[in-house]
Order: sequence, then structure tokens, then C-alpha cells
Amino acid sequence: MARKSKACDIDRLISELDGKSETAQEPIIDEIVGCGLAAITPLTDALQSGASYQVRMAAAVALGKICHKRSIKPLMDGLRDTSLNVQRTAAEGLKLLGAEAVDQLLEGLNNTPDEHVVRKWCAEVLGFTGRKSVATDLIKRLPTEVTDVQKAIIVSLGQLGSTRATKPLVEILGSENVDLTRYAAESLGQLADPEGIKALIFCLDSPSIDVRRAATDALVKIGPESVPALTTALTHGNYVVRRWVVEALGRLKDKRAVLPLIESLADDNIRVSRYAALALGEIGDARALDALKKLIKDEDPDVRYSITQAVAGIGGPAAVDALVSALGDDDWVVRVTAARGLGLVADPAVVPPLCEALRDPEWSVRLHVVEALGKLKDRSAVIPLLKIAKDPKAAVRRQIASSLGEIGDPRAHHVLLRMRRDDDEETKTRAEASLQILPPPPQRTEEKPADRKKAASKGAATKSSTRRKAAPKATPPAATAKKRAKK
Repeated sequence: MARKSKACDIDRLISELDGKSETAQEPIIDEIVGCGLAAITPLTDALQSGASYQVRMAAAVALGKICHKRSIKPLMDGLRDTSLNVQRTAAEGLKLLGAEAVDQLLEGLNNTPDEHVVRKWCAEVLGFTGRKSVATDLIKRLPTEVTDVQKAIIVSLGQLGSTRATKPLVEILGSENVDLTRYAAESLGQLADPEGIKALIFCLDSPSIDVRRAATDALVKIGPESVPALTTALTHGNYVVRRWVVEALGRLKDKRAVLPLIESLADDNIRVSRYAALALGEIGDARALDALKKLIKDEDPDVRYSITQAVAGIGGPAAVDALVSALGDDDWVVRVTAARGLGLVADPAVVPPLCEALRDPEWSVRLHVVEALGKLKDRSAVIPLLKIAKDPKAAVRRQIASSLGEIGDPRAHHVLLRMRRDDDEETKTRAEASLQILPPPPQRTEEKPADRKKAASKGAATKSSTRRKAAPKATPPAATAKKRAKK
């Protein structure tokens, strides 16, 4: 009787799933899952004959969460559902079962010739089982499958991490199907097998930017072993290839690439030279500074930006003169970049030029200058910051309030009190936060009126006494006459 009552409760709970959103279904599903194995049969019935797709989806979710081998068959049947959402939910449930579902998944992959949808889902789920041995079956199916299944196989081969897949994935890179090529490049990146480097560099010549980006990401994931082939490709005849090569070298941050990248600063194509500069900034090797400084005054503002960004990335005292120069550039983006770079240099010499830049006509430059001064925490910047505390731009005032708190000089106390009454709410909040961490200003001791009168009287008496002491002693006229007579 108790067992029958429990089954009735599960049926009632399943019926409550109908017409509810996924969020509203969650507590009901959790209650069904709490019934354990007793819920599998009614959930199977609901998945196979549920009145609505919401009920069938919820049944698949619950079967996956119960995570028992008896859930596998109904979930495999769910891959054939007429609703794509139910199919996807059944696949997610099978992923939770993992390796326990491998046999049934391989059966679905290999023995459902007229059901490519089932094969697609089986191929996708196999990638989540963690069983590298299934790569053999996936590789075998790859050349002859329809495109959707091929895509699922390619992705799963990358997730499984078996280098047995490197060769077939490299062959896919030559496909005319751009999507398959991109997925193959991404999977080769997951495998991180150096055997794929040459083919991935070849993909940098692809007309598809998605393929080029995926190939670049894969080369970076393979790591330092990509560097020799990439540096060789810096002389490739297509500037597009060179542009992606320099980006990959910058992301790899390998110092072996520094000298070849310095040479690329002189590339005939301006985009290549710009990306070479950025790559040198990513690597951060000071050997590149001299070559970069020579281009700080280039006529092209995009080049000047890239050079300034690179110099800022390298940083250090040797970068200060170039960044200070860029702080006066005609292009405000360059000036912003220089200000941010100077904020990272722990050198007091950068404070005066930054304070001068507080008068920049572009508010975003002023904003980053104020931020830089806050990071430097140099107290000589306090007065210049106080002078611009009424900046017309709210974003600048907000940063002034924060930077004054970072510097921590009590001289800012009275200005922060005023900023606490600013029209901008965020400025008020930041001013209050800075006041909380600021040391209290020096207190003046108040004198009573009687004490002030007494002190004044004492001071006057002291002055009078001083005058009396200092006055010369008068000589009587008679004595003076005697002295003259003796002479």
C-alpha cells in the first residue's frame, strides 16, 4: 500500500510539471528525484508519452539527475523525440551518466543508419564520457558522416584529448566547409599536439576570419613549440598571415620572438608593424624599447597608439621619456594610453608631467591621469588634484574622490567633505569612502577670550621691555663738553 501511495505521489508530481516554466519545475523535479529509483518507471512513461514537451523535458532532466543505469534506455529513446529541446535535455542527462552509457552510445552511433539526429547526439555525448578509447569509433565514422554528425565528432575528438585524432583532424583542415575547418582547428588546439602546427599555420591564409582566429588560438594552446614555425612565417608573402603570426607570438610571450618581431616593426604593411609593436609590449622585453621609441612620433596615429601601448607594456624607468612625450600627442587615445602607462611606473619623476596633464582638454585623458596619480600615491599630486576637484565631468570627479583616498593625505579632508555634497551620487559615495580611510586633519586648539587677552598683554609688555633694553644710555651734556676740552 505504501509503495502504491508513493507511485501515486510521483504521478501527481509529474502531472504538476505540465504548463510550468523550467524555473517553476525545478523544485518539483528535485522532489521527484528524491523518490529515487521508484521514479524511473513513471518518468520513463512520461518521457515516452508525455502530453507536452515541457513534461517530457522535465522527465529527461529527472532521469539524468537520478543517474542510474536504468535511466540510459529511456534517455536514448529521448534522442528521437520530435522536440529539439527534449532531444537536447536527454543528451544532457546521458552526459551525467558518462562512461556508464558508453556501450549504448556506441550502439546508437554505429547502428542507426537512417537516424542521423541520433548519431549526432551520440557523437556529442561520447566526448563527455572521458573514455579515450571511443576515439577509434569516432575517427572511423568521420569521413563518411553527414555534416552535422561530422561536426559533433570533431568537437568530441578535441574533448577526449586523444592524439590519435591529430591526423584525421589535420585532413579536415583542408575541407571546403569553413565550419568544419574551424571546429577542427579548435579541437587541434585542445589536443595541443605539435604535429598540427604546420597545418594550423597554413590555415592563417584562410579567407575566413573565424578559421584564422581558431588556428591562432590553437597555435597558442600548443605553446612554445609553435614559436620556431611562427617566426619563420613572419616572412610569409601574405600580410594577413604575418598579422596573425605576430599576434600569436605576442600571446605566447616567448623571448625568442623578440628580435624577429623588432624586424617586423619595419614591415611594409602597417597592420603587421602595429601588431608587431603590440606583441613586443605583451612580451615585455626591454631590448625592444629603442626600436619602439624611434616610432613614437610616427605620422600615423594608429601606429603611435600601438607604439605607446607597447612601451607602456614594457614599462620601467627607461620607458618614462617616451611615455611623457606621448602624453602631449595630438591624438587623445595616445595620451590616454600614455597616462595609463605612466601610472604603472613606480618613479616620482612621472608625477609632474601627469599633474600638468590634469589640464588636458579631453575629459577621458584627465580621468586616466587622475587614476594614474592615485595609483602612484605621491603626495605632491594632492594640491593639483584639489585644484580640479570641481571638474565639469562627473566621471573625473568620481576618480578624483577615489584617488585622494588612495593617496591618503589629510589635506584633502575639506575638499572631500565638499565633494560629499556633489550633485553626482557616485561622487558622493566615493568621497565618503575616501573620508573613511583618510587620516584626520590636524586639530587646532581653541583659546578662551581671557587667555587671548592675557597673552596679548604679556606680548605687549615683552616688546616694551625689549625696547627699553635696546635703547642707548644718554650722555650728559656737561660730560660731553669736558671730553671735547681734553681733546
